[in-house]
Formats: sequence, structure tokens, C-alpha cells
Amino acid sequence: MRDVKVKDMVILLLAVSLIFCGCQKKKATSKDQMETSKSWTETVEYEFLEDVDLAWKDNTLDDWQAVINQPIKEVKAEGEQYGGDLRYIACEGGAVRFKNHLVSSYLDCWSGVSGVNLSGEEFSIKPVVDAQRTGTQIDLLGAKSGNESYVACKCELDENNRVKGLWLYHLDKSFETVQSMYADISLSEFPKDVYGDGEGNFHVISHDSEAGSYRYFILSPDGEVIFEAFGGFSKGFREFGGGRVAACEEITENYRCVGQRLLEADLEKGTLSVIGRFDLTTLYQEMNASVTEQGFVTPVSEKEMLWCGKGGIYLCNAEGGDARMAYCFANHGIAPEEIRDAYAKEDGTFLILYKDSDGMNFLLLKPTLEKTEIKTITFAVDSHHKDAYVSAAAYFNKKYPAYNVMIKDDYDETSLLTQLGAGEGPALVDTTLTGFEELEKLWQPMDGFLEKTGLADELYEEALNFGKIEGRTYGIVTNFCIETLVTMDGNLQGWDYHTFLDAVESFDGAAYAYGSDAADGGYVFFHKFLRNGLDDNAYFELEDGNLNFDVSGFERMLRLSEKARISVPAEDGEAIRSGKALCELYYVTGVQGLVRLRMRREAGEIVNGFPTMNGARHVLQAQNPIAVRVTATEEERQMAYTFLKIL
Repeated sequence: MRDVKVKDMVILLLAVSLIFCGCQKKKATSKDQMETSKSWTETVEYEFLEDVDLAWKDNTLDDWQAVINQPIKEVKAEGEQYGGDLRYIACEGGAVRFKNHLVSSYLDCWSGVSGVNLSGEEFSIKPVVDAQRTGTQIDLLGAKSGNESYVACKCELDENNRVKGLWLYHLDKSFETVQSMYADISLSEFPKDVYGDGEGNFHVISHDSEAGSYRYFILSPDGEVIFEAFGGFSKGFREFGGGRVAACEEITENYRCVGQRLLEADLEKGTLSVIGRFDLTTLYQEMNASVTEQGFVTPVSEKEMLWCGKGGIYLCNAEGGDARMAYCFANHGIAPEEIRDAYAKEDGTFLILYKDSDGMNFLLLKPTLEKTEIKTITFAVDSHHKDAYVSAAAYFNKKYPAYNVMIKDDYDETSLLTQLGAGEGPALVDTTLTGFEELEKLWQPMDGFLEKTGLADELYEEALNFGKIEGRTYGIVTNFCIETLVTMDGNLQGWDYHTFLDAVESFDGAAYAYGSDAADGGYVFFHKFLRNGLDDNAYFELEDGNLNFDVSGFERMLRLSEKARISVPAEDGEAIRSGKALCELYYVTGVQGLVRLRMRREAGEIVNGFPTMNGARHVLQAQNPIAVRVTATEEERQMAYTFLKIL
């Protein structure tokens, strides 16, 4: 990859570019703004934060503070060959992990419960609910609303392995059996969730294959069905305080989740009443979160709900409005991949179970009583790039507990440029928001930064050039890829503009294949001819600026553009191998992509590149660099440089 030839992409072209590429507004700063910013020209002595080895302690940036943040260990049992369903529960007693450990003989299988209590102590228990039974004792474990006890069930099967009855158990906080009963009830599938209420009833959700929906039913302590309903109860149960239980129903439109609602059974009327409804679009807009982000909703009180997503924990009203952030994960060194469960205690304590790259974790939050000063810098990012930086910020915040990098993606372009021009604003800037080269006076020169970190020899010089302005480094590029064209015709290898156009004209099919879905490819056909600059393109003569095409030539270009207007799905090379497309647009974004490309070459595909005046070339692309505000204080620069070293 070091040998890739790179030329600057210097032009977006007039009429053709506007018609086929669209145009992007040029970021600009007024002359007055430019003149107010400080010019920093002296040699920089880079200083980084000193590494610390402290016992974990959460900072106090938010309204809630973690008193426990520790993993829920998952240890494979001796002799275990394959595992049963894994279930995590956040409840009054803490964090619970339930799993059936399955070995070669069912007689030797066993049920295991482990977890972390509210004091941070780990526990592991092998519950026995029936002394006469061998093998697994429990199929499903659930919490009991209002106290630290639990409920459990074991399915009894008929000769066709269908559920013909349920054994149900009340367990105390030590998972000892307090009460058991049998319910003669048929189910088409195993239960999905079980919960206990303050009256001793069992709440059960099971998918009903015949009805095509979820079956929610309540069993009395004697095993009698006292309530039944069908609906989209795929989200399971939530505890509602005071021994109450709510079922969470997903609301969908066109197969897409658009909301959730919490429903409580009225046993006297035999109906379900709505106690909380969430329009997710409204909720996400108020939280400035992606609509596609998966979250977990649970009640706090009659009027207040908790929503927990990958970004943090929000409190909102019963309709999902008036959302406010209570705890931002990145501020505290946490980067969740998934929220598995959440629970709000009546004393204002929150229990969160989240999964990150290291596994499942238990987070116990209590209200922050007194906030302490923490040194903070802001990193202004484009919303499309935010996720790429959050995990790095979380790592920084965890490694340096007295400092904090806040990721913000809600800047208005005009106000951001005004702040920077006045020597204020975020210390770190993703210049996708502002522009880069034309704003040179706003950025701190960073020559020598990579040498100081020891990274200079590990990074690609071609990629680093994207962060230079007239040979001097003002920004660091953290993400780049190589773009190329792959074909099947070896005679076309090394094609120039004329060879490429002749090949498109003679080919009976689409010009391009791209990605997994059909996409508008017309911009590619024209724009790729411009990326080499004025001295090497298929449109203009450099000396006089005239178009190269006579009338017939230009008509030919327009005719050929029809073949490039709509690309076909690439299907990992199938489109070019089957003759549906002449070539495939291919992006190498990491080692795996490079390995796949090599395998395709060995299978006979030609990695051709894009046409130029004198042959083909591959193209290196990078997003805009990250820059440091030139007027940042010494302490802000120290934090910024340390974060960039991590990034």
C-alpha cells in the first residue's frame, strides 16, 4: 500500500460536475475572522498527559455517578460442550446471569446463576428447585417486582417436544425454593420471559406460532390463568415499582420499529392499559441520537421513564418527551455495543447491564451529591463520523480520570467558524465541519507530533499528506481507504481515457457494479475523469481551457453516460464475472478488504484502477483531518495531543 501513487484531487467541475456530481458549499471564514485568530509559528514542544495507574473511580460530570462498574464474568463450566440460552437481569438484588450448562449427558447438565450484588460482591449458585430431578433445574429465570426475590419456570414436554405444562417457582434472594406449583397449560414455544408481581402471580410471555404474535398470560399462585392477551410483546417485562409489572410492546410501521409502549394488565376488567408510550422519532430528535439506535426503556415512576441507548441514559416523560441526559457513557470511559437490561430503583438508583468489546458489565448509578472540577476539552465532529471517535474518547476518559474529552456533533457551521475566528470554541475540530486548507490560520501547526509519539514510521506518508498545507502539518488524518476498479478483461489492464470509453461503448451491460444495492453511478462516470487535475483529464485542454469534445464526441459521452447512470449490485464480484457490469468499484478500508482483494486477484480478476491520460492508477481517499485550535491553551493542547496519540 505504500507504493500507491497519489495525486491531489483539485477540481469540482462546472456544468458537468454540477449536473452529475451535485455540489458542496465551500466552507468559508470572513477576512475579519481570519485576522482575529492568533498565528502560532514557534517550534512546538509536545507534552502529553502522564499515564496514571489509579484504582477506578468515576468522575462527577453528570447528574448520576457510577459506584460500581465491573464485568459479569462468564466462565465455561468444566466438561461443558455447548451452552444453553444466556439471560441477564438487572433487578432489586443487582445483576444476575442465568445459563444452563449443557454437557454430553443430560443427567450431568445443570442450571447456573451468577452475578454481582449491590455491594459489588460476586456470587455463583447452582439452584436446585426439585430434589427428584436430574439435569437442568430451570428453563427460565426472572425477577420479582418489589423485592430481591425471583421466579423461575421449567417446561414439561409431550412426546412431540411441545410444552404441555409449566412448573413455576418462587425463589428467595439466595435462590432457594419458597413455593412451587404446576400449571396445566399448552404452549407452542418455550416462554420468552417470566416475571413475578407483588401478589404472587406469575407473568409469562411466549411466542404463539399459530397466532403469529406473542401470548401474554398471568397465572395465579394456584396455577390458574387469570389474564390473557396477544400482541407484539417482544421486549419482555419491566418492573413498575410497588410490585407492579408492565409488558413492553414494540410498535412497528413497514417492518420498522417506530415506538414502544408499556402496558399493565387490569385483572378486574381483563384489559391492558397504557402506562407509557414512546414515539422513538420524537425521543431520538430530543436526544440528538440516531433513529436506528437501539435503546432500552424502563419506568421510573408514573410520570417519568428512563431510556438507555449506546450514547447514554436519558430521563423523559411518559410520552418520551422532555428528554434530558442523566449520564453520558463516553464521559466516563464506557463504550457500550448493546444495552441488555436496565432497572430503576425507587431510591433513584439505576442499574444498567451493557455489553462492550470485553463482554457484559454491571453499572450501578447513584445521584451525584457533589461535583468536582475536571479539566475538559471539546472535540467538534461531524455527526456521520461521531461513532468512530466515541470509543477513543471513552478510552481516554477512563485512562485519565481527571481529564475529559467531550464529543459534540451539534455545532452550527456559522457559529463554529465565528468562535474559532475569535480564538474560542472547541480545542479539537473535525475539519469536515469547517474546511481545512483555506482556514490555515485557525489551526495549530503540528510538525514533529508524530515523531514525538513514535508513530511517524508506522503511518503512510501518502495519507499524512492530507494533513499538510504547503508542506507543513496542520492536521492528522485518522481514516482513509484505497479506491480502485476491478475488471475481468485482462486486455483492458492499464487503460487510459480512450481505452476506457471504447470498452464502455462496446460492452453490452452496465458500466459499473457497486456495493450490495443498485446505486446512482452517473457521478462516477464523469467525476473520476477530473480527480487528476487540469493537467490530466478527459475534458479540458490545460493551455486554453477548451473542451476536448466536438459535437459528435460530446454526444458520445452523453450516450455512454446512460450505461453508467445506474450501477448494478456488485455481489462480491459476481456482477463482473457474469457480464452484468464492465467493472466494479472496490474500496480497501482495512486488512480484511485487502485480503479479499488478493483472493479475487488469484481467482483471475484484474485490479485495474481508474483511467488517466497515460494509463491507470489507484486512488487514496481520506476524510478531512483533525486539527487543533491555534489559540488553545497549553493545558488544552496537552490534552488534545494525548487524545490524538491514542486515536
